[in-house]
Amino acid sequence: VGKGRAKEMIFTCDMIDAQDAYRIGLANHVVPQEELLDYCKAMAVKIVSKGSYAISLAKQAINTGADTDLDSGLKLEANLFGLSFATADKKEGMTAFLEKRPSKFTGA
Repeated sequence: VGKGRAKEMIFTCDMIDAQDAYRIGLANHVVPQEELLDYCKAMAVKIVSKGSYAISLAKQAINTGADTDLDSGLKLEANLFGLSFATADKKEGMTAFLEKRPSKFTGA
């Protein structure tokens, strides 16, 4: 949300609604309460369908890279990308793309 907006929210303790949270980037999505569980389940299914190892490497790159300088972040990303290239899931993803079919990742 940015340092200025964060300070304002903390110092004033003003409440914001879901639409404002979405608008300033504090929330990724806004859905009606009665649709929330189905929406979350659908997102979970979508994430689980991706390569779990690649997802874990992406999480590591995002979480670690956000707290480092650009050069170190780029080196980390290159190293993690290299790790992902040596997997069966990488081969499956490339093959599925070329065959124009959905990937069937195994986490290997």
